[in-house]
Amino acid sequence: MGYLFKHLAVRLWTALVAGSLAALVVLPPLAGVAGPGWMVVPGLGLLAGAYWLTGVVFAALGRRRLERLLGEATVWDRAGMSREVRQTLARAAATVDSFFFSPFSRRAPARRLLSQMGRCQLARAETGTASDAIVGAYLQAFPRDRDAAIKWLDGMLAGRAATRQSHDIAARIGAAHPEDAAIGRMLAQFYLAERRCDFAALQTYRQLMDAGEPLPAAMLGSLADLFLAEPRADRLALKVYLEAHERGSRDTRLLPGIAACSRMIHPSPLTLPLLEKADTVLAGMDASRRSGMASAFLSELAGTGPEHPARERRIRWPAIGSMVRRGAAGLCRLASGGAAGISSVLRGLSGGLRSRRGKSVVKWAVMGLFMVAVGWLVVNTAIYLADTFKPVETAPVPVAVPVTDPFTLQVAAYVKESDAQRYVDQLKGHGLDAYWTRASGASKTWYQVRVSHFTTKAAARAVGDDLKKRQLIGDYYVANYKRPDIP
Repeated sequence: MGYLFKHLAVRLWTALVAGSLAALVVLPPLAGVAGPGWMVVPGLGLLAGAYWLTGVVFAALGRRRLERLLGEATVWDRAGMSREVRQTLARAAATVDSFFFSPFSRRAPARRLLSQMGRCQLARAETGTASDAIVGAYLQAFPRDRDAAIKWLDGMLAGRAATRQSHDIAARIGAAHPEDAAIGRMLAQFYLAERRCDFAALQTYRQLMDAGEPLPAAMLGSLADLFLAEPRADRLALKVYLEAHERGSRDTRLLPGIAACSRMIHPSPLTLPLLEKADTVLAGMDASRRSGMASAFLSELAGTGPEHPARERRIRWPAIGSMVRRGAAGLCRLASGGAAGISSVLRGLSGGLRSRRGKSVVKWAVMGLFMVAVGWLVVNTAIYLADTFKPVETAPVPVAVPVTDPFTLQVAAYVKESDAQRYVDQLKGHGLDAYWTRASGASKTWYQVRVSHFTTKAAARAVGDDLKKRQLIGDYYVANYKRPDIP
């Protein structure tokens, strides 16, 4: 995460400087046109553009530097100068972890660097935790690289000491090449040398046994010896025991193992052929002898009788009480260890902050927050300057436009002004030049709703007939134009 804080701090600083300079140049003239209240939006836009452009420039510079360093490493590698290769690749790794790359733009350069580092490490065939870590990361990123997988397995089978990372690498290779017989046999040899009988190793053994090709005698003998030493009594173990017996193995544990498998394995379409072969091998033995051999091979079969012990599914209620007690004791231990765990986490966090890497992360994080504060100050300054240079606005002077047309259309008359205004608004909603005028009589005041003005009565009637036809008005008559009381 250190590279992320470096990238953000340097990129924010550069973007704020460039964006602030651009804001001081662009925002004051723009404020005179749009007003200072709108300057936050273009100010943030300038900062965002500067931030994006800074990331593009940094990524381009980082890629250029990385390609130059990888080219130098290739030249040193061809010349056989391992020390110079390591130094150059270390500088390339520092470039990838520097402020040049964001988490998104870092992926491709990191894969490019990892590819070259992994191949250089495989070519030198060095041992150690750091070497396994590089090769493991390479095989995790490029799991389909068959040549790299075979070369690494060759080194392990040649006597290289296996570590925890080595076993993880072997598991990744097996998952990436499930159908490759050559890699499968090499993995099986590696697992047998480590006496492994876990899930990943059993998957490799099973794939080899189901492939249809006979295993070498030495590998088959080692596999049978491993299963007999466990001891194992399942379908895979029975298949191994039967094949070893067919090849003439003299291991006295094979027949008890076959007898135990016959007792433990349930008949099914998949296991029935193997069980028939086992019955053929054990044909000369009676049931009591088979049971004794199976019990000697697997102690859990002692005293269970002819039936498979897994078929007895009775619940033992006293055992449930002991399980509850053990669960309660576990919860108590968990609660008592919770405080110790929290204390350990706090101590680890404190130690991490005191370390060199922790201090670097804190320093770059503080610098990033400081740059954000400086950027906000610059934006506020630009807004203040834009408000300072705001032009003085003068109120427009209304100009009355004289109307010389003598005629108009009167379409309604109301006693209430609100009714007249409501009808005027309705007509204006249809795009008509409607207004009302006040006409006072002897006993009442009328509010007359009128539409537009015309030069001749014929023109007024034509418009009135059209509006009536469109059902926008009811009846009408042509009246003399009078200036509206409310424009």
